[in-house]
Order: sequence, then C-alpha cells, then structure tokens
Amino acid sequence: MNPEIKIEAFVLAGGKSSRMGRDKGLMLMEGKPMISYVLKTLKKAGLSVKIIANNPEYNQFGVSVFPDVVKEKGPMGGLLSALQNTTADVVFIISCDMPFLTEEGVKNLTSEADLEEIIAPLVGQRINPLFALYPVILKKTVEDAITAEELKMTDFILKNKHTLVSSGFSKTAEYFRNINTQQELREAEKRWNNSI
Repeated sequence: MNPEIKIEAFVLAGGKSSRMGRDKGLMLMEGKPMISYVLKTLKKAGLSVKIIANNPEYNQFGVSVFPDVVKEKGPMGGLLSALQNTTADVVFIISCDMPFLTEEGVKNLTSEADLEEIIAPLVGQRINPLFALYPVILKKTVEDAITAEELKMTDFILKNKHTLVSSGFSKTAEYFRNINTQQELREAEKRWNNSI
C-alpha cells in the first residue's frame, strides 16, 4: 500500500436484498452476520472501515455508519455517500456479501491505489465494481452521473480514468463470490466448513 495515499474502506450494505428476502449483510453465516467477516478482513488488512447503510441495526458493529445521501440509486448512491463521508484520498468500495474475502486480496488491490484512476479487479472477463478503489477527486463526476440516472457502476468505471487489475484475481474468483439467495448462503456455509 502506498503510504502517501490514504485509503478508507466503505462496506455497502444499503441494498434491498430482494433475492435474499431480508437484509443480506445481517444474514447469519455460521452464527455471525455476513458483513462481520468482511469487516474483520478489512481491519486485518490495516484499513479504516465504515459502513453505508440505511438500517440502524448496522450500528452494532462498532464502526461509523452513514445512510445513502441520495436514496434509491443503488451502489452509485453508496459510492457518493462514501465520497462525502471520508477525509481519505481514495475510497475502497466493497459489497457486504463477500465473506470469503481475504486479507491478501485486499492488500493486492490497495497496493495499486492511485490518486486519479479507479482501480478495479478483472475476474475472468468481468469487472468487479464492488471491490474497487475510487479516488475522491471523482465526487463531482459521481454526482453528475447520478443526476443523469447513469447508475451502472461498470459503465462509470469504463467512462473514467481506470486501471483493471487481473494479476492475482483471476485465480481467486472464489472470494468474489456474492451471496444473494438462501440457497447460496447454505452452499457458502458448506464451503466455509470445508475450508476450516
């Protein structure tokens, strides 16, 4: 991690979780809320961590929680909330439903941090915008995109200065696995038990 660049992590937990049926980050996996695994890994990697969520239950985790500054705008709204609530140079945006995240994966990405470019992993042929670094100088650009209803995160990355990092990520697609349904949660618990 470049010590000259200050990075702050924001875990997005403001989604509707329509496929899961309830708030994903608070769903229990092996008896612990799913978001707790993400928070633990980020802290182990030495990052300052905050949460973007509209549900006051997220206050239980002992980190600052900020609501969406603009409602109903999906992850782009979460990104704007992060940019408006940080004193860092770069925000690290992460989804709350990635319990298999590793400290190594976090450090791999943060080591690429840049003051002007978005840094996002390329997993296979897909960009993951919810495990990506966004420089704070983009705040006005994000505001303009939301005003224009341009809410697709991948499109936003491609339209702005960016670097896609594939090294070290294509082989570790497992820790990018999102958990969106009850079935996926049960499968994740099985994988978790097999890995410990």
